[in-house]
Amino acid sequence: MSPTDPQTLILAPFKAEARLLAAILPDCRQSDAASWFFKGGRLVTANAAGGDPLFALLDRELTQASYRRIILFGAAGALAPELQVGQLFCCNRFFYACRQLELPAPADLPPAAVVTVDQPAITRDDRAQLAAKYDASLVDMESFFFAEAMQGRELNGAVIRFVSDTAEQVFVLPFPPAVSRNISQARSLILKALL
Repeated sequence: MSPTDPQTLILAPFKAEARLLAAILPDCRQSDAASWFFKGGRLVTANAAGGDPLFALLDRELTQASYRRIILFGAAGALAPELQVGQLFCCNRFFYACRQLELPAPADLPPAAVVTVDQPAITRDDRAQLAAKYDASLVDMESFFFAEAMQGRELNGAVIRFVSDTAEQVFVLPFPPAVSRNISQARSLILKALL
């Protein structure tokens, strides 16, 4: 891949998320413990939660190549009680503390609002409070920071999240089978949104 190729860069906070996506990407091959090449771009993982590891990964990747599009892909917890494990969303509204941002969302996946927190929202009460305060469907630890970086650097970015745990249950690894099943079933929609 040369620096002038119009490629897509996909960032995944954790390797488990990256592996789920690597399974459906065209001509995908792992290049080292934390990255994959696929037809159309590169998939990399920080293997850590939060904005700082994500920025370090983004900065490192941007020094090596220019990308036409940058995607954040990974898990989010459900705040809305009707959401089910494995559902996929393209986030378009982002909340963190008293701040809010928006990114355009591709029409291929349903849009969702996501709250970014500094510590995992584990209990039902934590999630209910976040849902009421922000009128959001999802919670994670990176999306707001990613959206802010895309706007601040004037880069074309999008956030695709899958529901890893409902508002009533706790986060577990490995991800429930519904996650990989839904990602496989939605392959064409995901690829359309990514590439």
